Amino acid sequence: MRVGDLVKHNPSGSTHPAMTAIYRDWGHEPDFKVAIIIEAEGDFAKVLPSNSSKKPAWYKMIELEVISESR
Repeated sequence: MRVGDLVKHNPSGSTHPAMTAIYRDWGHEPDFKVAIIIEAEGDFAKVLPSNSSKKPAWYKMIELEVISESR
């Protein structure tokens, strides 16, 4: 993944057991459906969700699924 990629939040991809359990057992929705990566550092990416009420936030890349790669 790199800056400019469109991604969706896939919390079940997390390696942290508590995060996976919360989303699976409690039926929580992903934090966003579509976002663009605006910064990447190591295993983390800062994303800007398409929903205007959400602010940019950092996520582990393993929790993100690429929808469309930047050129």
